[in-house]
Amino acid sequence: MKLKENLTVRKIGDEYMIVSDSGAGLDYTRVISLNESAAYLVGEVGKSEFTKEEWITLLMDKYNVEKERAETDVQTLINKFLKEGLFDE
Repeated sequence: MKLKENLTVRKIGDEYMIVSDSGAGLDYTRVISLNESAAYLVGEVGKSEFTKEEWITLLMDKYNVEKERAETDVQTLINKFLKEGLFDE
């Protein structure tokens, strides 16, 4: 998997958001809220290719959670990103 190139994570106060950079500026009509762990995962992979397993390992290492919990959380995030069209084809 790979996130689209035009995405930027912004932190405003205690909130994390992923926004689309349309080239002429940020498109704030396409803002998706992220929790801290989702923002961490996006920040760790940046614009690089990654796998679901890599995200699972990152969550397990950082938050000391069991694999089953990390898998569920990662799949939920992947589903959200797929629905929003945030991955490159």
